Amino acid sequence: MTMTTEVAAERLGVSQRQVQRLIASGQLPARRTAGDAWLVDALSLNALARARPSRGRPWIRETAWAVLWELSGLATTVPTRRTSARTMARLGSMSPDALVHACRRRATPHRFRASESFLDALRDRVALTGPSATTVGAFEMDADLGRVDGYCSRASLDDLVVRFHLAPDERGNVTLRVVEAPGEGLLDRRSMPVAVVAVDLAESYEPRERTAGIRTLRRLLP
Repeated sequence: MTMTTEVAAERLGVSQRQVQRLIASGQLPARRTAGDAWLVDALSLNALARARPSRGRPWIRETAWAVLWELSGLATTVPTRRTSARTMARLGSMSPDALVHACRRRATPHRFRASESFLDALRDRVALTGPSATTVGAFEMDADLGRVDGYCSRASLDDLVVRFHLAPDERGNVTLRVVEAPGEGLLDRRSMPVAVVAVDLAESYEPRERTAGIRTLRRLLP
């Protein structure tokens, strides 16, 4: 998957000229088209965007989950701890991209390749998110049935890998987001709340998914 320098610039929050500098320095893999335009490797771009330190230190895991629960309208069932008034006040001045960065410690993603015959059963074993949990009503796009994207605990990861014969693959059709020591009730869901789904979509290297996530976060932020 590739994207234009214009889309890459928007994803990083920089100018196209800066994207070209990143390409020239070797920090961002890209290739030229026959028309002499640059196409950026989307996976590399996504990794670079997640690693950029310019937007401040990410929240600790418990704060990230509490904020996402509250943004989803689930303030009375926050599974970890309540957010401070100071943290919630900050949300009023945060952009969707800043929120995504602040919540990046919520889980560790692991990507695999699985036989399509296992996907339906695997969906029943995780808390669905991202493209696996979208609806036309909430995100203006149907769920992608050709992939599985979901949250699980560290304790259940090894079992899922063995049970469904998952092979590590950065471009695979399964993403398992491992939550270390999840709070009570965090993973006991068929799908994640809307703000969690939106943040995961916003991190996607697929332009349509990212747009849907950013649009939803913009609506949810105060």
